[in-house]
Amino acid sequence: MLRYLILAAFIPAILATEGVTTCAAGHDSPIQVTVEGCPVAPCDITLGGEATMRVVFQAYQDIPSFSPRTIAFLLGIPVPYTLPPEITNYACDHLEDGECPIPYGTVVTYVFRLPVGPNYPPTNNLQIELSLMDPSNNVINCVRVPINAVP
Repeated sequence: MLRYLILAAFIPAILATEGVTTCAAGHDSPIQVTVEGCPVAPCDITLGGEATMRVVFQAYQDIPSFSPRTIAFLLGIPVPYTLPPEITNYACDHLEDGECPIPYGTVVTYVFRLPVGPNYPPTNNLQIELSLMDPSNNVINCVRVPINAVP
């Protein structure tokens, strides 16, 4: 039995994408971030495609709702990365387990889809900062994911 408990504790770490880092601002980090099809970052994302990320996090307080916010760092310069309303306005609809409101202490998985427009220039090692924001615009958690935007 102990063997299964130890294995269960390490499976999330095994499945997480390597190279995902915490944000410089010192915000809470999710428990785990996995980029689909990318075991080690930077992750190659085809221009005109999207990256699917699973963000596992624990609610540090009751969270009535939340929305994602993204910033791209190009040569270290932060550039707001505007997301379409169907992503920002309906984040609660993309919880894989659980629903909003999220009670304090609850662990949930949010499925985030990052669209990469076809007109963006190919770029290597672009840092995408993903923050999950509560209704008062406070950061729930934050991570940076390095990507390569490839043709």
